[in-house]
Amino acid sequence: MSQYSKIREILNTLKDVDVDKVLQAVQDRVKVYPTPHYLPIHIEYLNELDQKENFCGAFSASYILRGLGYRTHRNEIVDQDYIAYLSRVNVDPRDLEKIRKLKNEIASLSGEEARKIVEENRSIWYRFDDLPTTVKSQELGASPEGITYAIHEVSMSKLKVIPVKTVSKTEDELLSSEKMAVLLELFKKAEVYNAQFILNLNTRYLLDSEKIFKLSEKLLLGEVFQEVYRESVGHYVGCAGLIEVNDKPLIIIRETYRKYGVHLQPAEYVRRALIREDGREGGVLIIVPADLEKDLKKMLSDRGLRVETWDNGSPYTPFTSRRTF
Repeated sequence: MSQYSKIREILNTLKDVDVDKVLQAVQDRVKVYPTPHYLPIHIEYLNELDQKENFCGAFSASYILRGLGYRTHRNEIVDQDYIAYLSRVNVDPRDLEKIRKLKNEIASLSGEEARKIVEENRSIWYRFDDLPTTVKSQELGASPEGITYAIHEVSMSKLKVIPVKTVSKTEDELLSSEKMAVLLELFKKAEVYNAQFILNLNTRYLLDSEKIFKLSEKLLLGEVFQEVYRESVGHYVGCAGLIEVNDKPLIIIRETYRKYGVHLQPAEYVRRALIREDGREGGVLIIVPADLEKDLKKMLSDRGLRVETWDNGSPYTPFTSRRTF
C-alpha cells in the first residue's frame, strides 16, 4: 500500500473529516502511524456500538481482542459484556435489580415488545448478573488489574499487558513532557512492537468532539476554533496511534461512545488527561505479544516510565469461584 493510500485509509475512519479537502491542503506534511491491524479492529469497534454503563474499559479491550482474532472464549462471544464479567467490573446493584425484573417481565411479552424494552434499557442490559456491585460512584467501573486479567485470559497469555502508571497519589508528576515524548515514540513504533493501547484518563482535559464541529479536520488543517472541553469523568479510551502534521502529534482516540467517535486530540491534551488531577491514578495499558513483553518493559523502564499498575478508584475483586460455561 502506498503512503498516500495509507493516509487516506486512516483519515477515512475519523469522524467528520472531508478527506479530499485535508489531503489537498496537507498531503505533503502529514504522516500516519496507526496501530497494527487498524482496519480489522476499527470494524470491530463499529460493531460494538456504544459502551454500556461502567463498561468503558471492557468495551475498549473487547473490540481490540476481536480485531486481533480472539473472537470467542469458553464458548462465549468476546464482547464488552464478557470482558466486563472477566474483568470484574463494578456496577450499581440497583441496575442489576432493575434488569432482573425487566427480564422476568419480557418473558410474557411478544418479540417486538420485548425488543423495545431491551433497546430502551440497553445501557444497563448486562448479559451477566454475577458482577461485583457498589453504590459508591467513585468505585464503579473496571480496575486496570481486571482489564489485564481479562486480556490474558481470553488470549491464553499469548498477549501480555504492560501497565504504565502516569500519575500517583503520593509522588510527583510521573508523565512530564519528556516522558510523554517516550510514549509518543512508542505510538509511532506500534507496528514494530505489534502494540495496542488503552488509556485510563480524565476526560476534562479532552476537546469535545461532539460539540466542536469537525474537530479532527480543524486540527489537521491547523484552523483556529473555540475550544470546548468534556466534563470530568474517569474513563478508558482506545489509542489507535497518531498522526503528525508539520511534526505536531495528534493522537487517534477511539471513544467508547459513538457520538464522540474516532477522532484526534493534541498530544499535550492527552498528557494532561493522563495526569488526571482528580485525586485518582491513571495510566496506559500496552498490549503486546508475550515474546515482546520483556524487551518492551525494559525499554520503557530504562527511558524513565513507571512500569506498574495504578489505583483508579475501582476495586478489583478476583473470582472466588469460577463460573461453568
